[in-house]
Amino acid sequence: MRNPIIRAVFLSWLIAGGLMSGAVRAETEILSLNPASLREMALESLPPWPDDMVLSGTNEHGQKILHEGEFVIALYEAMPATIDVAIPYTYDEYVLVLEGSVVLTSTEGVRQEYQTGDQFLVPQGWTGTWEMPSRFRELIIVETDQWEASDSLLAALFASPPKAGSSAPAVLPLLANTLQQAELDSLPPWPEGVVITGTNAHGQKVLHEGQLVSVLYGAEAALLEVGAPFPYDEYVFVVEGEVILTSKGGSPKTFGVGDSFLVPKGWMGTWDMPVKYREKIIVETKAWNIAEG
Repeated sequence: MRNPIIRAVFLSWLIAGGLMSGAVRAETEILSLNPASLREMALESLPPWPDDMVLSGTNEHGQKILHEGEFVIALYEAMPATIDVAIPYTYDEYVLVLEGSVVLTSTEGVRQEYQTGDQFLVPQGWTGTWEMPSRFRELIIVETDQWEASDSLLAALFASPPKAGSSAPAVLPLLANTLQQAELDSLPPWPEGVVITGTNAHGQKVLHEGQLVSVLYGAEAALLEVGAPFPYDEYVFVVEGEVILTSKGGSPKTFGVGDSFLVPKGWMGTWDMPVKYREKIIVETKAWNIAEG
């Protein structure tokens, strides 16, 4: 279990000017991941799955990489099919369903169904079947080193043999009603100078920690100054309220419930939560641990 003061440590880092301010990347604009736009985006065709993986349906799919930094964000789409994932997943994969539905049935027989707008995390080591009864599109996040080691989204599924006698980990549901109701652990107040206006009260709950860290974070209404470069890439899915992000020298971008976006490493600006706010974030684990101190 990670130390729950990560956010306070992180903001102390921001006030101090950052540990890595000399290594800021040029691409530091907020990347909007609007679901409607992602559903319409053209993808590049992928080679077919191996014949023995397709239990039924059409062997046709594609993908498009949207971001590659500490983790990869990609779109993936497939025509109706049932895929046999007999070899354990070699990486953690966060999934946001953009179109259609998917039924995941583990080797142990645990069945989970996810619809448009649902989120889940397929952990490293999972095996089972992946059933897409209609055209299916998803946004996925995978840690970059693991993505590159697999050479593609597909190769990782049959890149290494299963370990004898080991039980596969379960898929983690990240459903909206559960995220809205989950209790958070209180965090120490933001350091002086971070809160421009509003209430200095917030909390978090670590949901998963593997190759990726998934965290639920909530705060009372406040306007925050991010005065030093963000120390890592952070994917954000808004669970409650809204947030207005204004980059230094840029225009404000507003995100509400169901929206998602990427805060890139190196970003600076203001983070405005005009009402009570809750988000689920994804951060690459090594970067999270470095920021934790």
